[in-house]
Amino acid sequence: MQQYVFRAVLACFILSLSFSASSQYRKKRNKFLEGFKIQPKAGINMFFGDLVSESRTNYVFGVAAEREYTSYLNARVDLNYGSMKGTQINEGSTLPYATFENTFIQFGVGATFRPLDYAYGLFKQRFFNPYLIGQLTLIQYNATEYNGPGSFKPDGEIWRERSGIAPGVSFGAGLNYYMNNRVSLTAEVIGTAAFNDELDAHKEWDDRAGNIHQTDGNDFFYVATVGITYLFDDSQWKNSPKYNRKAYLKTRSLFKKSTKKYRRPKKRTKSRRYKR
Repeated sequence: MQQYVFRAVLACFILSLSFSASSQYRKKRNKFLEGFKIQPKAGINMFFGDLVSESRTNYVFGVAAEREYTSYLNARVDLNYGSMKGTQINEGSTLPYATFENTFIQFGVGATFRPLDYAYGLFKQRFFNPYLIGQLTLIQYNATEYNGPGSFKPDGEIWRERSGIAPGVSFGAGLNYYMNNRVSLTAEVIGTAAFNDELDAHKEWDDRAGNIHQTDGNDFFYVATVGITYLFDDSQWKNSPKYNRKAYLKTRSLFKKSTKKYRRPKKRTKSRRYKR
């Protein structure tokens, strides 16, 4: 009787340990910092609008944060601060018609998609990992346009000032190079189409006769940055051996298979003993 009671108590103890371990694992998986990464960055922006034919490049600084949503899709928040500039030179002239400067803040919310993780599974030993970026964005701008010597107006005089918040969409691509499990070097190029034509403060222009002409389309700019990405806590997906196994099988399938068919070896025949 005592033997059966001892076995029952031991079984209950083992079950309680397993339940506590599983609950601790679930708590660990629900931590916010698990799969959360932050990326300080710096680089350049290139503006393409009505008031630019040269000198379109200027600086930008920013920070991005991502949180894993699935094994290949991350939620993303992006914040940039920088300055735009440009010079317009009309056809047949060598003197600038106008110049502009714009200090802007860009806030974006979107996602990143990692095609290698989708196709081959997460793999800790993968040094390079490209990804695609899609975002909805808001741009707070403060632009000033100046007359140039080719405008037949006082050079450097303020022509227009525009400020406001413009919505837009952003698409781009990035690449991570992992130095270790937590730190990676990151390069990104993101293009933004603003639903606004006044990022250069130039929506219309007037000729010598005083006629007003509307300009074409909306403004567009690229942001190219490099940065360092830090992962606060290891990914719940990378902790799963299922994904490492999937990556291994997918990678192994890329190697060329041997053309020779496998043949089972013949059974060894017992050697005959010869009498002397």
